[in-house]
Amino acid sequence: MINLANETRHVSVGHLSLFVYPWRQLEQDAQSGDLFTCHLVQEAKALVDPDDYLAQLRRTFCFRPSYQQEIDRASDLGWYLVLFGDDLNSALLAKRVLWCVRTVLIARSAEQRVPVFAPQELAKRTRSQPARDLLTRRHHQRNDSGLRQALRMFLETELLSTPPPIGADRSMFLTQFVETSNKVALQTLKQEDQSRADYL
Repeated sequence: MINLANETRHVSVGHLSLFVYPWRQLEQDAQSGDLFTCHLVQEAKALVDPDDYLAQLRRTFCFRPSYQQEIDRASDLGWYLVLFGDDLNSALLAKRVLWCVRTVLIARSAEQRVPVFAPQELAKRTRSQPARDLLTRRHHQRNDSGLRQALRMFLETELLSTPPPIGADRSMFLTQFVETSNKVALQTLKQEDQSRADYL
């Protein structure tokens, strides 16, 4: 839902999960080529929209010249998961591994001005066998080390990304996540800490 307030809210009632987004923020994000807003512009369908906000959003949207920043953030979190993901619960690990792979592939498709978001379509378009496997078998049960190994292969082969230096620790990643405003990575660390606290 779109509203004219200034903050994003999440409302959950039973099986209904609803996100309420401020119009001003969506409009700014469209002007800056944000990938989530790109997804809305490309695939959203209006259920009730008497003021034609979706059409306005589509007219406002402009692609960025480069989505390297999004790729770098996904890569940074990816390496954290490869090195320290054994501490995450399995569901969160699987969700974040997929986020990393999808973000990289979506960002690349947006750079080519043909954005793709559906996992099956991303799997068809990538040359990376680990990415194809992760995307097409995302609902299958996998062991955590297999997920992390597939992610490592994706980072090394698809991104030609080199592992962090030997001795890299969590604090190095935390500093990097804060400096790059990596919201998904910071949220992951917060959920990891919360999970540990709940367990203790």
